[in-house]
Amino acid sequence: MTTLRPGRLTAAAKKFLMWDPNPAVFGITIPCPVPVSMGLDDARGLINALIDTHESLRSRYSYGLDATVFIEPESRGEIDTARVDVREVDIEQVAGDAIPQIMEVETAKSNLRLDPTTGKIVTAALLTRSTDVNILLLTVHHIAIDGVAMWVMWEDVATYARQWEAGEEISLPREPITGSEWAAFLDEYSLTRTGDLDYWMAASDIEPHIETRPATPESAYLDEVIDGALAVRLLDELPAALGASYTRILLVALGLAIEDVTGVARPIQVQKHGRYSRLRPGTDLSRTVAWLSDDYPWLVRPVAGSHGERMRDAIANYPANPEDFTLLFWHHPDSWSRMVEFNVPKFYFNFLGDVGVWIPGAHSREQARLTVFDLSMFLGASENDGVRAVHYSVHSPTGGIGLDRVKEIVTRWISILETVEV
Repeated sequence: MTTLRPGRLTAAAKKFLMWDPNPAVFGITIPCPVPVSMGLDDARGLINALIDTHESLRSRYSYGLDATVFIEPESRGEIDTARVDVREVDIEQVAGDAIPQIMEVETAKSNLRLDPTTGKIVTAALLTRSTDVNILLLTVHHIAIDGVAMWVMWEDVATYARQWEAGEEISLPREPITGSEWAAFLDEYSLTRTGDLDYWMAASDIEPHIETRPATPESAYLDEVIDGALAVRLLDELPAALGASYTRILLVALGLAIEDVTGVARPIQVQKHGRYSRLRPGTDLSRTVAWLSDDYPWLVRPVAGSHGERMRDAIANYPANPEDFTLLFWHHPDSWSRMVEFNVPKFYFNFLGDVGVWIPGAHSREQARLTVFDLSMFLGASENDGVRAVHYSVHSPTGGIGLDRVKEIVTRWISILETVEV
């Protein structure tokens, strides 16, 4: 019988396991090139090595208000085929332009094979052929991975494939600190962040929860790109002029656009990736595979003036320690009674980081889960052949604000980025 040891849940994991309506089906799929000579058994060895290297991939999770995590021991090289789930798909006769459709179909199948309660955190499909490279479609449940950790997984697959093809001993770098260990630290550290609950409660949304609204209008979805001269302005000129990162500028401009269109300042739930190593100097979270994301509400302060004056005021008065919201509400032992009173903002902003090659519509499935928001925006930056761009996907669910209002807000947002004086 496998001996399990209890672990600690990160804030993102706690929130997801407590409240998501369908927690079993939520995978993140990463297409990874592997040698064409790598077969099914070899791919199983690769997946087993990933699971052994990262604690979150060999954990079992329960759902509900008393959600828990228990961690399995490493395999010591023995492959448990019930947990190491890899299937082979022959694409030898598939035309190149049809492969994305195959990947989409296999990704959907992989999502249905996940089961966090039994430790089925990873599934994979190996797309095989006789030339070029094989494609390992690696699917990891979001409970164990976030937008930063997915690139750790990508690098580990590349390292394993390189060592395997060269006939070298497989040696993947270990995690300096696991997600469970970091969560335990945050539980203790949160006790030092007291006294700010009233500040964060003030950013509670004035609108009722979306569940109380009639199921109209219909859902809306946009997927667009900021490139060319506006990308240069956003990535270079505005940060230099305003003394803020371009991600902060994107967020502040969205806050101003929502205020302009709706006629009132509305809070935005801001998603961050939670790797605040500075909270414990010397901590290295760069290889931690876990869902470390956190979020916090941000409310622009209504002020008169031009876009530039309003944006500078918002930047100057931005909260210095936004991570305190997550620490107080999800790690502090005495905050739960206030948390349940908090009315989450109905606008959502998540910058995913440098996404490399953007896959159009890649986040539409994730967006569709965000039914508590009137408008949710996912963003990421890319650089391909020296061309930089920022990609954004905007979603409003059925019963949200509808396509016309989404377009109105997005148009205003772009206009502010184009015209704000520098």
